[in-house]
Amino acid sequence: MEPAEKLLAWVKERHAGQKIKLTNEPYINHLLNVAVMAAPAAHLGYEIGLCHDLFEETPVAGDDLLMALESFGYAKKEATAIVSAVKELTDMFTADAYPDMTKHERKENEADRLLNARPEVQTVKYCDLLDNIQWMMRYDRKHAKKYLERKKSLLGSLTKGDPATWRKAMVVIEHHLTQMNSGEA
Repeated sequence: MEPAEKLLAWVKERHAGQKIKLTNEPYINHLLNVAVMAAPAAHLGYEIGLCHDLFEETPVAGDDLLMALESFGYAKKEATAIVSAVKELTDMFTADAYPDMTKHERKENEADRLLNARPEVQTVKYCDLLDNIQWMMRYDRKHAKKYLERKKSLLGSLTKGDPATWRKAMVVIEHHLTQMNSGEA
């Protein structure tokens, strides 16, 4: 079994029982969507995409992931890069960590923090947004316009990642906003 296959099985176990919000789909489907999109666009994009929510949605810590990656056959340098990228993608400005901040303030701080993220991290973020947008348009149209406007603003600043993936995300956002503004959606 290849290291990526071992990682997929391990991540799937860690997210066992989790469902994508408002669906009966296993959460691993979202992670796989992001991983598959990120694979051709960023170095270690598959692995980073697969793991991008581990620290937020499971009790897994950085050391746990590092040890697992090395046991699956990833070189120390690759494993360290994956863990570092997942940490960069993990929300730091949570309600628990910053109870005195409003949700809006926390989101602004997260966006500012992501501005300094490495290109591969921003690329995986674009892929995460693309999958989340698809979900929003299908399951939460009521909040979609506001969400799309926020993500368009965020992407306007997050420009270090893969240019083709960035353009794709912007085109998808623009398309849905245009539809919603014209009453088609």
